[in-house]
Amino acid sequence: MGSHAKDKLNDKVAFKMREYLSGAAAQAATRQVGKLSGNFHYAQAQCGLIRTNIQFLKEALEDARKKLKDALASAETEGVKVNPDGSVTYPAAGEKDGDGKRPEGGTATGKSAHGAGLSGSADKQLEALDRQAKYHSDNPKAVKAQEIADDIAAAVHAATKADQTYAPVLRRLKADDDLDVSNTDWADTKKDTAASRKAADEIGADLPSPPKDGSPKDNKSWWDGLSQDDKDSYIALRPNAVGSLDGLPSDARDEANRMKLAETKGTLENQLSAIPKEPEKHTRVGDVWTTSADWRKWNEKYGDREKALNNELKGIDAIQARFDKSGKKGLPQAYLLGFDAKGEGDGKVILANGNPDEAKHTVVHVPGTTTNMGNIGGTLNSMDALWAASHKAEPNQSVSTITWFDHDPPDDIPQYVPNTGNTSKWAEDGTPALQRFVQGAETAQGGADASHTTVSGHSYGSTVVGQATKEHGGLPADDIMVQGSPGMQVKEAKELGVGPEHVWSVAAPAVDDTAVREGGRLMGLGDSGKIPNDPPFGANRMDPGDHASSLFGHSSYWDQQGGEPSKSLNSMANVAVGHYDNVDLLVPRFGENE
Repeated sequence: MGSHAKDKLNDKVAFKMREYLSGAAAQAATRQVGKLSGNFHYAQAQCGLIRTNIQFLKEALEDARKKLKDALASAETEGVKVNPDGSVTYPAAGEKDGDGKRPEGGTATGKSAHGAGLSGSADKQLEALDRQAKYHSDNPKAVKAQEIADDIAAAVHAATKADQTYAPVLRRLKADDDLDVSNTDWADTKKDTAASRKAADEIGADLPSPPKDGSPKDNKSWWDGLSQDDKDSYIALRPNAVGSLDGLPSDARDEANRMKLAETKGTLENQLSAIPKEPEKHTRVGDVWTTSADWRKWNEKYGDREKALNNELKGIDAIQARFDKSGKKGLPQAYLLGFDAKGEGDGKVILANGNPDEAKHTVVHVPGTTTNMGNIGGTLNSMDALWAASHKAEPNQSVSTITWFDHDPPDDIPQYVPNTGNTSKWAEDGTPALQRFVQGAETAQGGADASHTTVSGHSYGSTVVGQATKEHGGLPADDIMVQGSPGMQVKEAKELGVGPEHVWSVAAPAVDDTAVREGGRLMGLGDSGKIPNDPPFGANRMDPGDHASSLFGHSSYWDQQGGEPSKSLNSMANVAVGHYDNVDLLVPRFGENE
């Protein structure tokens, strides 16, 4: 119910309100709908944990009950008596001895394999010896009685363990008696999830594990083979795993990652609130202003931590801002396909405009140097603009533009160290994850022919893309498109695996863009000194237009002019939807001689 209500509010009510309504009243109403949706999201998370925990408890108790019933049936068959305390009384039986007597009867006390006996005997060693003797008794009933008693003990132990494991977990699954879902509520949900996961592990819950180091196709096969209950349980207990598994459906990954996003935000906000208020930085001593001792002490203890928390929260706010734009100016629903506030160092955000599983055209875009959680909003906005321009270029076919930030780019250009091999290490480190994601997108879509795929890279992101084309089978892409590229680790466009006619480059005639590109050349990011916008590289060189300033144009490729796409944005959109004849090129088109 919580999931259905949340999805209806997000996908229909709020979406249509943003699409058709404007003004202060509409904005206030949309905020209230968003708050209500957040409440249902919290209810969904808690109910999912309750359902999963009760399901696993039920399964554990049913297993114990079956063991007990089987033991009681065996007792009836063997003609032995089960006592109220679980012990089993057996009669005299077996071959007669010289005096004509059969081996005496007796009582067997059970003990489970976990060491939990049902008798209250203080002499455990004597009890163990007595039980061992029964297994070697001449009375065949003694052996059977001991087996049955042990089975009963094991069943009772399993039921007791399940009860003791889940009772405290279920008791903690309760919400405050108000209508405000706070940061603390979401932070507690993260703890509830961890406690529920631990309980499932302790009782050995029967939940099929995903393939270890599986390919996207392996992951998809595993997921498709799960029942709906098992899928729901996996999302409830292990949202991190579901959200990061390439090859799974986008709606499942989105649901898991939104859960993680809310839990992370609640936890980070609480951690930020726990930091003492920053003291006044400056103090006046006589006629001189100086840094106060209290501020220096505070800064040494909390300064870096506060800055990191604010940076991570800024990224989370940017993701939420994108969610809140769905429906505005036709922008589709967003799908959060990957999230981690820390990621490989600067964070992880994989966000799609529109469902890529259903898209006829897909763009996977890799941002570059200096990208982190604090500024990821800029890249998200760029992909919004590319989606809008692509939809305008091809309104009759679905498009999905994806921000893929799951690598640790250099923090600044001076980190590049020429002639040491360090310049490409970030690209090499990011390559496996990029390859898996693009392969996973293809798998979730239904195969190579399901969608026309463009892999895009801005700045050092293009270096990551180039490196990914060189290793382990390359990238399953139809087109490769780069903006302000400092080099792609290859000598010519034909080495990128899609054919030079499907490699596209654009470079802004601005000081900062030139500095990045020529800096990359100097640092050795281009094989043999060639970078993508060099004519001999052999790529299609797109016209950047004249909209950017002469100083700052490195991030201008997705700009608009008077509400219309800039020349570079329009060309990239036409590449994205395969309308190559509508791309504005610098001449000659490609294949210039060196």
